[in-house]
Amino acid sequence: MPRTQLGILRNLFVERSQATLVIDARDGSTLTYEEFLDQSLRMASVLEELGVGPHNQIVVSMENCVELAVLYFSCMHLGAEVVPVNPGAHARDFETALSNGQPKLALVSPAVRRRAGDVLGKFPVRVLCFRSQLERLKSATAAAINFDFNAELARHEPLPDVFARADDEDTLLVMMSSGTTGTPKGIELCYRGLIGNGRAMARQMGMDSESRFYDILPMTYLGGFYNLFLIPLLCGGSVVLDAAFGMPNMYAFWEVVRQHGINTLWFTPTMLSMLLSLAEDESPPPTSQIRLALCGMAPLPVELKRQFERRFECTLHENYGLSETLFITTSVPSRPYQDGSIGRLLSEVNLEIRGEGGTVLGVNAEGQIAVRTPYFMKGYRHADAADRANLGPDGYFLTGDIGYLDDQEELFISGRLKDLIIRGGVNISPKSLENVIHRLPGIQQVAVIGVPHSVYGEEVVAVVTLHEEFKDRLTSQDVKSHCEEQIASFERPKHVFVIDSMPLGMTGKVQKNVLRRLVQEKIDPLGGA
Repeated sequence: MPRTQLGILRNLFVERSQATLVIDARDGSTLTYEEFLDQSLRMASVLEELGVGPHNQIVVSMENCVELAVLYFSCMHLGAEVVPVNPGAHARDFETALSNGQPKLALVSPAVRRRAGDVLGKFPVRVLCFRSQLERLKSATAAAINFDFNAELARHEPLPDVFARADDEDTLLVMMSSGTTGTPKGIELCYRGLIGNGRAMARQMGMDSESRFYDILPMTYLGGFYNLFLIPLLCGGSVVLDAAFGMPNMYAFWEVVRQHGINTLWFTPTMLSMLLSLAEDESPPPTSQIRLALCGMAPLPVELKRQFERRFECTLHENYGLSETLFITTSVPSRPYQDGSIGRLLSEVNLEIRGEGGTVLGVNAEGQIAVRTPYFMKGYRHADAADRANLGPDGYFLTGDIGYLDDQEELFISGRLKDLIIRGGVNISPKSLENVIHRLPGIQQVAVIGVPHSVYGEEVVAVVTLHEEFKDRLTSQDVKSHCEEQIASFERPKHVFVIDSMPLGMTGKVQKNVLRRLVQEKIDPLGGA
């Protein structure tokens, strides 16, 4: 079988052998392409000795570290499949990952071993627990370590062949996701899709060997491994690897960017909100150093984009994709930005806007986004009927997102089909209302949801969080007054709730299902609070 994409990846390690690939932000240690490749080939020998071969599944769950990156590539050399589980996930998520396949090994950190050990013990899988070089352990935890990464590398010779046991159509990643009806499914991503899409994205955005990325997203999600490790490698660039973004490293964010010469950033909207919460005089950003700043993984409110760009003098380029499709569109530096646009299609990607009955709609007509792409997933594992129904016989995939294309072929997203609010027979887009509410000074995050109503079917509710300095000054009534000035009466939120923090998923998306449950406990279905 052809190895075209894998051959490109193999050649990159030859061409860039002496260039720096990874810098660990926490201790400053570095690995060249050649050194990283050597470690991954040695680790592949370790895994082979443990019985891992082509198409075997490996569950991995640990915090961001160089060792985790090495593990991914070790599996690639062997043709093994990686099933990543976020180390902060609930124990039941490990049960899902283990029950949906027959993994040969589970490689976990001490923290995961402590929290999910009982679940791991239910399955006939060998569990290896090891820590990264930077992880400090208490004596009680040290006893759980049964795998010494450096010692194992030292006693094994590197596997002789680079990526020799995998083909372009083989599965590299099995990403676990909830189905349309809540049934967990595995999304199979192959080398053809991942490498081809990554190269297309790098070309469209002008990423090259001078691009230095800051990997501060969880590497057990696509954002951390694909966006911020594999794509940097595919453009011949380098990666500064850090712990997943949060309060501990938020305050040092711009200092790390400055110190390590980082020039390419990839944000989530939640990261933008958190950085905006920093005091003005806390570590001002090295604006002139930034070549490219991107934002994805969740919808980006227009006003949040504007606030960030004004404050940090840094233009944001939004991109759009799904786990099944990888990147579909991106805005690019060479084109002027239009409010709400998420850019134009990547090369070889086709997109249609479809109405009722699957009819293809014209310019500026709003409907469901359907995509046909050569970078599409290999398939689902254990998908329910509703998920399989999104795979059309014509090769188009129904994304579940609502949007439209303008006359410049730029894509605009209005919201999710399942999030659409239908009040009294009128369709209301939560995203459009969220953009309006976000323009009110002091709003940090906003989520608009629909809740059951006995007369209208659904009622509109807004839930907001505030920037610290506004917490004693801005009320729910202020938000309502703002809505009265900016939003038509039939679309205005009937209720506004101010909360301390939004419930967020691992990738920073607001968990609207959680908000609905919380809100419904406070609201009378007849309309009273």
